[in-house]
Formats: sequence, structure tokens, C-alpha cells
Amino acid sequence: MSDVQRLKEQLFQVSMEAKQAAGGLAGFKLRFTQHSQQVESLIAGTATGVDRDIAEILDAAGKAVAQAAEALEIASAGCKSYADQI
Repeated sequence: MSDVQRLKEQLFQVSMEAKQAAGGLAGFKLRFTQHSQQVESLIAGTATGVDRDIAEILDAAGKAVAQAAEALEIASAGCKSYADQI
């Protein structure tokens, strides 16, 4: 097997795994958001500084998960596109 063929196979493997990971993160993000919203609704009436901090932390974490899933989708598409071209 040539180096080019091995490279293509590796790129397709990375693409597939990145896509699967992105899908897993999307499912996690949905569950995480649901739990975060429940926490926020339970602490909404108390709204101390610490409560606001945890709400901001949960929001930031949710956004980071969404960004990670998007980055994996982009990586997956890029690897597949490159593999298709070589």
C-alpha cells in the first residue's frame, strides 16, 4: 500500500471518528442544557453572587461544548475533503 493510500485511509478514519464524536457531544449538550436549565430555575429565586456565578459557568460550559462539536464537524469535513482530493 502506498503512502498516499495510507494517508487517505487515515484521513477518512479521522473524519469518521470526528463526526461520531461531534454527534456524541451534541447529545451531551442537549442533556447538559436541560440539567443546567433545571439548576438555574431552582436557584433563580436566590440569585446570590455565587448563584449567578454557577449559572454563568454552566452557560460558558454549554457554549464550549457546542463550539467543540462544531470544530469536530469542521475537522471531519476538512479531512474528508482533503482525502477525496489526493
